[in-house]
Amino acid sequence: MNENNLTQTTNEHDTLQSIVISEVRQKISNTANDAENTAKEKYIAKQKLIESADDMTTHEKLNAMDKNYDRRNQERWQNVFYFAVISFSVVGLAIGSPVAVKNVRRLLTAA
Repeated sequence: MNENNLTQTTNEHDTLQSIVISEVRQKISNTANDAENTAKEKYIAKQKLIESADDMTTHEKLNAMDKNYDRRNQERWQNVFYFAVISFSVVGLAIGSPVAVKNVRRLLTAA
């Protein structure tokens, strides 16, 4: 009987852990998609402003478009990095990894 209670508690813990990880993963995915869409909209808006500018030479427009494109790529990689770090930290916390807990505490105290 004692083994059954232990098994049931372990299964409930595993199920709860799976649910939490699944929900957190979905929220991270939604946030990443929102960040990507916002960056894309910002890039398109800047591109339209550059194209419609009458006070810029063709060379200045091309330089501005290049800088806009470079900034867009920088934001994309920055978002990937942020969400990778957050995802690994959350998964580490969910499984109780001491290294992840220590790093998240360090991150929270630095902020």
